Amino acid sequence: MREPLDLLSHFPSIIDEDWERLIPEDLNWHPIEGITVRPYYRRSKYPPKHVFNHSKWLIRADVEMKDVARAQLAGAEALGFNISEENVKLSEDLPIGTLPLFFHGRGATPALLEILRTRAASRGYAPEELRGAVDISPEYPACQALDMAKDTRLWTLRIDLEPWHEQGATYVQELACALAHLSDLLAKTGPGFATEHLYFSVPIGERYLLDIARLRALRLGAAEVLRAYKVQQRKVNIVGVPSRRYESALDPETHLIRQALQCVAAILGGCNVIAAPNMDLGLQIQQLMRYEGQLGVAADAAAGAWMIEHLTDALGASSWQFFQQIEKTGGLDQSWHWIEKKIQHASNQRSAAVLSGADVVVGVNTYLSPEIPEVVLPPNSLATPLEAIRLRAKTLTTKPRVEVQGEHDPWLRRLLSLCACDTQNGPANVVITKTPTGFIAQNTRGEQVSLTSGDPLHLSADQLLRLFSSDAA
Repeated sequence: MREPLDLLSHFPSIIDEDWERLIPEDLNWHPIEGITVRPYYRRSKYPPKHVFNHSKWLIRADVEMKDVARAQLAGAEALGFNISEENVKLSEDLPIGTLPLFFHGRGATPALLEILRTRAASRGYAPEELRGAVDISPEYPACQALDMAKDTRLWTLRIDLEPWHEQGATYVQELACALAHLSDLLAKTGPGFATEHLYFSVPIGERYLLDIARLRALRLGAAEVLRAYKVQQRKVNIVGVPSRRYESALDPETHLIRQALQCVAAILGGCNVIAAPNMDLGLQIQQLMRYEGQLGVAADAAAGAWMIEHLTDALGASSWQFFQQIEKTGGLDQSWHWIEKKIQHASNQRSAAVLSGADVVVGVNTYLSPEIPEVVLPPNSLATPLEAIRLRAKTLTTKPRVEVQGEHDPWLRRLLSLCACDTQNGPANVVITKTPTGFIAQNTRGEQVSLTSGDPLHLSADQLLRLFSSDAA
C-alpha cells in the first residue's frame, strides 16, 4: 500500500519574518491615514470578527417632492429630502407610514416631525410605523431630540462625517471626530441614551478596501464608546452617501462608475441605508448589486478576509488613539482648533498628491474624456482646478500641436492630456525638451517656460496654455 503524500514535509511552513525579508519596501502602500498596507496578509491569531449581523440594506433615492411617485415606481425603498426652508409644504402623495423617509436641512424641525405623526395617524398608521429620519438641528438639546422620537422608529440624532470628509480629513481623523461627537452626546444625555434614534452619516470614498474597513471600524469604535458609558442598547445605524471629494463634472460617466464601487464598499462595510443621489442610474446600480450580484446574501461578508480584518484593526486602533487625545483636551469643541490644523495638513497633502498627479484619479488627472460638456464645476471637488484648465483648453481656436524631444514621463503625459494637446513629430506650436529637472517648452515665437516634473498640474498647465495663446496670437 502506498504511503499518503505528505505535502507539509515537502513545503514546510514559513514564518512571517521570512516573508517580510523578501518584500521590498516599495511594494507596501502608505496611505495618508498613516498606516501601512502590506502586499500580503496571513491569518491572524484572533478569530474573524463578525461586526454586524444584517445582510440587507435599504436603497434610498434622494429626490425632490415632485419626484416622489417616479422614485417609488423606479423601486426606491426609502426616500431622502433636503428641506432647505422651514414650514415647507409636504407632498400629498408622500408615502408616510409605508416607506422610510429621511429629512435633513433647515426644514427638519420638531414641527415637521409632528406633521408626520399627524399625517400617519390620519391614515391609520401607528407611531411605530414611522421610519426614516428627521435630523433635528443641534440647537435643540440631544435629550429633546430623543424624546421627540419616542414611540416611533425615526432617527432624530445624526452624527455626520461629511463636513470633516469635505474639509479633507483622513479616515482616521473622521472616525476619531465621530467617536468624540458620540462621547459628547452621551455625556449630555446619560446612560438612558436611545441608540435606536441615532445614526451616522458616512461619505463612502474611492478607496474600496479602506472604505470597507473604515465602516467596520466605526461600528466597533462606537460600540466601545457606548459600552464605556454603560449604554445597554449598543446598536449602530449607518447611512452611506457617495463621497463628492473627487466628483468630476467633465467626466460624469467615470464618476458614475466610481459611485458603483463606492456602493459595493458601503454594502460590504455594513451600511443600513445607502443613498442614490442619481435617482435613475443610482437606483439601478444598487438593484443590480442586490438582485444579480447577490451582495445582500451574507451578513458581514468581508469578515475573515485577512486584509480587511487587519485594515479594520489598524484604522480602529489609530482612530481610537486620536479620539483619546481629543478626550484628554476636553472633547470635540475644546479641541477643534487643534483638530482643524491636523485636518488642514492632511487636506494639503491629499490636494498636492492629486493636483501633481502623484495619486492617480481616473477622469480627474488621468485618462480624461476627450468630450467636454458645458457644465458648472462643483465648488468643493479636488477635480475643480484641473477641470477649469480643461475648459480653458477647450476655448483655444486650434488644438495645440506639441513635439516632445526626449523622454516622456507620466507627469508630462498627464499635463499634455489636461491641455488637450496633439503630440506629433512634425510641425508643432510648441516643442518640449527634457532637462535635468523637468522640461523646457518653447513656442514658434521663441518664448519659453520652464516646467518642473511633479509640480501641480493646473499651475504648469496655466503656463503652457499661455504659451499656446501667445503663439496663436
